[in-house]
Amino acid sequence: MLKRLIVFLFALAAGIVALAWIVVEDQPRVEPGSSITREDLVWAKHLFQKNVPPNRSADTVQTLELSEDDLNRLLNYAVVVKPVSGVSADLETGKALLNVSLRTPNNPFGGYINISSEFTQDEHSLVLTGMQVGNLPLPSFLGRGALWLAEKWLRQDPAYTALMEALQGFSVSENHLSLDYHWHPELLTLVERKGAEVLVDPKEKERMLIYSDFIRKIMSAYPAKSQQPARDLVSRVFRYAEQRGGNVAAENRAALTAIGAYVGGVSLHQLLEGRGRTTRRAPSVLLTLHGRRDAAEHLLIAAAIAANGGSRLANAMGLAKEEEDVVSGSGFSFTDLAYDHTGVRLGELATGPRAALVQTYLAGMVKDSALSPSFADLPEFMPQAIFMRRFKEVGSPAYLKQMAEIEARLARHPLYQE
Repeated sequence: MLKRLIVFLFALAAGIVALAWIVVEDQPRVEPGSSITREDLVWAKHLFQKNVPPNRSADTVQTLELSEDDLNRLLNYAVVVKPVSGVSADLETGKALLNVSLRTPNNPFGGYINISSEFTQDEHSLVLTGMQVGNLPLPSFLGRGALWLAEKWLRQDPAYTALMEALQGFSVSENHLSLDYHWHPELLTLVERKGAEVLVDPKEKERMLIYSDFIRKIMSAYPAKSQQPARDLVSRVFRYAEQRGGNVAAENRAALTAIGAYVGGVSLHQLLEGRGRTTRRAPSVLLTLHGRRDAAEHLLIAAAIAANGGSRLANAMGLAKEEEDVVSGSGFSFTDLAYDHTGVRLGELATGPRAALVQTYLAGMVKDSALSPSFADLPEFMPQAIFMRRFKEVGSPAYLKQMAEIEARLARHPLYQE
């Protein structure tokens, strides 16, 4: 009996090793997603605006038209979810091939598991007709079984269920995907909450909510809709961070996130643990920097994004907004862009090697100039014609000269200088 058990265990171990050897590979078959650029953000925002009903009313059927390039551009955002390394889709008439590369923990076999799944369109759905994991082809019934289990597990998630129920139909053709969906205003909130659930760990969530409560308590003492200097709120929040102790960078990150959420009109309680129909809450008190609301908003929201590891994203978002304003908004503003850059620098410093020094500095601020230089004299409110006449395009010598002036002012500031 013991001999049979030993033989069985040896065979099982050999089978596991052989399976790992076949399934795990050295290289991803899907290249890691490229960094998200300002053009991606402008494109995604326009795509979103185009496919949300103007009045955002319920009971509206919308159609989302995506080329293969559009679809892969959207799938690129999935790489922020670990352990996904890369995702891509190939579209043919009536068929779709989805490729996913997953990073694996350190092991002697390789760093990636590559999964290829082929789907064929029938009248109402896409049917899995083939799956391969690494170099191991799976029989169709095993692939469909795995897909059924995954679908059953995903159906436990209200956000996934709502999205699937909203989907009314689709059509796959050569390099093109068409999706019909039943619009519900609550879909946006569900997607926002799902993103927060994936990206925010429990300890970060707890810290963010503590700071959110502290900010709400401070703001409740001011008259509703009054305007208050941003430096007062920032200094009080960072004095509180000093009192709390703990990991300085983590506390600074949570503090900046909570401040940015407040300024941006996002309720962290509704986003992270609420069940309401919206995560939005207009700030009860408006913050200013050098007497300007827009300066405070640009700096503090960019700082929150940068503190959470998205400094390139924060810069891109700021520039995307300015490029959009050239065409359809208030005009391009180097002033707004300068406060975006200042916020990025603040978020990076507050969570980097100088985190403790930054925390002490912010806690002791008494003037607006301690938080940021003034950029009010920079060119702003430029419609497209004026921007083109003066600066030609983003990246031109004249444009870079203005950006160099912004960097020079930051380099002279006691908080931001190297």
